[in-house]
Amino acid sequence: MRPSLVGLFLFKAIGWFVVCLLVWYQLGDHVTRPVAMFCDVAVAAFFPDWAEGVEQAGSTLTLLTTLEVSGVAGVPPGHVAVLSPEVNFLQYGYGLPLLLALLLASNARRLLAKVVFGAVVLVPFQVWGVCFDWLKQVTIETAAVPVSTFARELIALSYQFGYLVLPATVPLLLWAMLDRRFLSAFILEATLEGETEKADGRN
Repeated sequence: MRPSLVGLFLFKAIGWFVVCLLVWYQLGDHVTRPVAMFCDVAVAAFFPDWAEGVEQAGSTLTLLTTLEVSGVAGVPPGHVAVLSPEVNFLQYGYGLPLLLALLLASNARRLLAKVVFGAVVLVPFQVWGVCFDWLKQVTIETAAVPVSTFARELIALSYQFGYLVLPATVPLLLWAMLDRRFLSAFILEATLEGETEKADGRN
Protein backbone atom coordinates (compact mmCIF):
# COMPACT_ATOMS: atom_id res chain seq x y z
CA MET A 1 0.00 0.00 0.00
CA ARG A 2 1.41 3.40 -1.02
CA PRO A 3 1.92 5.70 1.98
CA SER A 4 -0.28 8.79 1.91
CA LEU A 5 1.17 12.22 1.19
CA VAL A 6 0.13 13.35 4.67
CA GLY A 7 1.75 10.43 6.48
CA LEU A 8 4.91 10.58 4.40
CA PHE A 9 5.26 14.32 4.93
CA LEU A 10 4.85 14.05 8.70
CA PHE A 11 7.39 11.22 8.87
CA LYS A 12 9.93 13.16 6.79
CA ALA A 13 9.29 16.40 8.69
CA ILE A 14 9.99 14.76 12.06
CA GLY A 15 13.14 13.10 10.75
CA TRP A 16 14.45 16.27 9.14
CA PHE A 17 13.63 18.30 12.25
CA VAL A 18 15.77 16.04 14.41
CA VAL A 19 18.68 16.32 11.96
CA CYS A 20 18.32 20.10 11.53
CA LEU A 21 17.99 20.59 15.28
CA LEU A 22 21.25 18.74 15.94
CA VAL A 23 23.14 20.78 13.33
CA TRP A 24 21.55 24.04 14.52
CA TYR A 25 22.48 23.27 18.12
CA GLN A 26 26.13 22.87 17.13
CA LEU A 27 25.98 26.28 15.41
CA GLY A 28 24.39 27.96 18.43
CA ASP A 29 27.09 30.63 18.73
CA HIS A 30 26.70 31.72 15.10
CA VAL A 31 22.90 31.65 14.87
CA THR A 32 22.66 33.66 18.09
CA ARG A 33 24.87 36.52 16.89
CA PRO A 34 22.33 38.36 14.64
CA VAL A 35 19.69 38.24 17.37
CA ALA A 36 22.20 39.54 19.93
CA MET A 37 22.93 42.50 17.66
CA PHE A 38 19.26 43.43 17.21
CA CYS A 39 18.53 42.91 20.91
CA ASP A 40 21.32 45.38 21.66
CA VAL A 41 19.68 47.92 19.36
CA ALA A 42 16.24 47.30 20.88
CA VAL A 43 17.22 47.72 24.53
CA ALA A 44 19.28 50.82 23.76
CA ALA A 45 16.26 52.37 22.01
CA PHE A 46 13.57 51.45 24.55
CA PHE A 47 15.44 51.36 27.88
CA PRO A 48 18.33 53.83 27.62
CA ASP A 49 18.04 54.81 31.30
CA TRP A 50 19.15 51.45 32.66
CA ALA A 51 20.20 49.12 29.80
CA GLU A 52 23.89 49.31 28.92
CA GLY A 53 24.11 46.64 26.23
CA VAL A 54 24.03 42.94 25.45
CA GLU A 55 26.79 40.42 25.98
CA GLN A 56 26.90 37.05 24.19
CA ALA A 57 28.58 33.89 25.48
CA GLY A 58 27.78 31.02 23.15
CA SER A 59 23.99 30.91 22.92
CA THR A 60 23.51 32.77 26.23
CA LEU A 61 22.57 36.44 25.98
CA THR A 62 23.12 38.66 29.01
CA LEU A 63 21.50 42.05 29.40
CA LEU A 64 23.93 44.47 31.03
CA THR A 65 22.17 47.00 33.25
CA THR A 66 22.84 49.66 35.86
CA LEU A 67 20.11 48.26 38.11
CA GLU A 68 21.10 47.34 41.66
CA VAL A 69 19.23 44.58 43.49
CA SER A 70 19.37 43.02 46.93
CA GLY A 71 17.44 40.32 48.72
CA VAL A 72 17.06 38.16 45.62
CA ALA A 73 18.33 34.68 44.81
CA GLY A 74 22.10 34.57 44.40
CA VAL A 75 22.74 37.79 46.34
CA PRO A 76 23.94 37.30 49.96
CA PRO A 77 21.92 39.11 52.65
CA GLY A 78 23.10 42.67 53.13
CA HIS A 79 24.82 42.77 49.76
CA VAL A 80 23.88 44.65 46.59
CA ALA A 81 24.50 43.34 43.08
CA VAL A 82 24.14 44.78 39.60
CA LEU A 83 21.38 42.94 37.77
CA SER A 84 22.43 41.11 34.60
CA PRO A 85 19.59 38.82 33.50
CA GLU A 86 20.50 35.92 31.20
CA VAL A 87 18.49 34.18 28.46
CA ASN A 88 19.34 31.06 26.50
CA PHE A 89 18.58 31.98 22.89
CA LEU A 90 18.01 28.33 21.93
CA GLN A 91 14.64 28.49 23.72
CA TYR A 92 13.45 31.02 21.15
CA GLY A 93 15.50 30.17 18.05
CA TYR A 94 14.36 26.67 17.10
CA GLY A 95 11.98 28.10 14.50
CA LEU A 96 14.76 28.09 11.89
CA PRO A 97 15.46 24.32 12.01
CA LEU A 98 11.70 23.73 12.12
CA LEU A 99 11.17 25.82 8.98
CA LEU A 100 14.07 24.11 7.21
CA ALA A 101 12.70 20.68 8.17
CA LEU A 102 9.26 21.53 6.76
CA LEU A 103 10.75 22.83 3.51
CA LEU A 104 12.94 19.75 3.12
CA ALA A 105 10.04 17.42 3.88
CA SER A 106 7.90 19.07 1.20
CA ASN A 107 10.75 19.13 -1.37
CA ALA A 108 10.36 22.89 -1.71
CA ARG A 109 11.74 24.60 -4.79
CA ARG A 110 14.39 27.33 -4.45
CA LEU A 111 15.19 25.98 -1.00
CA LEU A 112 18.17 28.19 -0.21
CA ALA A 113 16.36 31.45 -1.05
CA LYS A 114 13.38 30.42 1.08
CA VAL A 115 15.55 29.45 4.04
CA VAL A 116 17.45 32.75 3.90
CA PHE A 117 14.19 34.70 3.64
CA GLY A 118 12.67 32.74 6.52
CA ALA A 119 15.75 33.22 8.71
CA VAL A 120 15.52 37.00 8.24
CA VAL A 121 11.78 37.11 8.96
CA LEU A 122 12.20 35.03 12.13
CA VAL A 123 14.72 37.40 13.73
CA PRO A 124 12.22 40.06 14.99
CA PHE A 125 10.10 37.38 16.64
CA GLN A 126 13.18 35.88 18.30
CA VAL A 127 14.21 39.33 19.51
CA TRP A 128 10.69 39.71 20.94
CA GLY A 129 11.05 36.50 22.95
CA VAL A 130 14.49 37.32 24.34
CA CYS A 131 13.66 40.93 25.25
CA PHE A 132 10.42 40.08 27.03
CA ASP A 133 12.21 37.33 28.93
CA TRP A 134 14.64 39.97 30.17
CA LEU A 135 11.76 42.32 30.98
CA LYS A 136 10.03 39.60 32.96
CA GLN A 137 13.16 39.11 35.05
CA VAL A 138 13.71 42.83 35.55
CA THR A 139 10.13 43.87 36.37
CA ILE A 140 8.41 40.77 37.77
CA GLU A 141 11.00 38.38 39.23
CA THR A 142 13.30 40.99 40.82
CA ALA A 143 11.14 44.14 40.67
CA ALA A 144 14.31 46.10 39.92
CA VAL A 145 12.22 48.36 37.67
CA PRO A 146 8.85 49.20 39.29
CA VAL A 147 5.91 49.09 36.88
CA SER A 148 2.13 49.26 37.19
CA THR A 149 -0.02 46.18 37.62
CA PHE A 150 -1.29 46.58 34.07
CA ALA A 151 2.28 46.76 32.74
CA ARG A 152 3.21 43.62 34.70
CA GLU A 153 0.30 41.72 33.19
CA LEU A 154 1.18 42.97 29.72
CA ILE A 155 4.81 41.93 30.12
CA ALA A 156 3.81 38.51 31.44
CA LEU A 157 1.43 37.98 28.53
CA SER A 158 4.00 39.14 25.99
CA TYR A 159 6.60 36.83 27.51
CA GLN A 160 4.27 33.83 27.34
CA PHE A 161 3.34 34.71 23.76
CA GLY A 162 7.01 34.97 22.80
CA TYR A 163 7.92 31.74 24.58
CA LEU A 164 4.95 29.46 23.90
CA VAL A 165 3.41 30.68 20.64
CA LEU A 166 5.78 32.54 18.33
CA PRO A 167 8.71 30.06 18.11
CA ALA A 168 6.52 27.27 16.73
CA THR A 169 3.70 29.17 15.01
CA VAL A 170 5.71 31.63 12.90
CA PRO A 171 7.77 28.91 11.12
CA LEU A 172 4.57 27.02 10.29
CA LEU A 173 2.99 30.16 8.83
CA LEU A 174 6.15 30.93 6.89
CA TRP A 175 6.24 27.41 5.46
CA ALA A 176 2.58 27.69 4.44
CA MET A 177 3.36 30.96 2.66
CA LEU A 178 6.57 29.78 1.00
CA ASP A 179 5.35 26.39 -0.22
CA ARG A 180 1.72 26.90 -1.22
CA ARG A 181 1.97 24.32 -4.01
CA PHE A 182 2.68 21.49 -1.61
CA LEU A 183 0.30 22.84 1.03
CA SER A 184 -2.58 22.76 -1.45
CA ALA A 185 -1.85 19.13 -2.30
CA PHE A 186 -1.42 18.33 1.39
CA ILE A 187 -4.80 19.83 2.34
CA LEU A 188 -6.53 18.14 -0.60
CA GLU A 189 -5.24 14.68 0.27
CA ALA A 190 -5.97 15.17 3.98
CA THR A 191 -9.54 16.14 3.07
CA LEU A 192 -9.95 13.15 0.77
CA GLU A 193 -8.61 10.82 3.44
CA GLY A 194 -11.10 12.23 5.92
CA GLU A 195 -13.98 11.73 3.49
CA THR A 196 -12.86 8.16 2.77
CA GLU A 197 -12.75 7.32 6.48
CA LYS A 198 -16.26 8.73 6.93
CA ALA A 199 -17.55 6.68 4.01
CA ASP A 200 -15.94 3.52 5.39
CA GLY A 201 -17.52 4.21 8.75
CA ARG A 202 -21.00 4.44 7.22
CA ASN A 203 -20.54 1.11 5.35
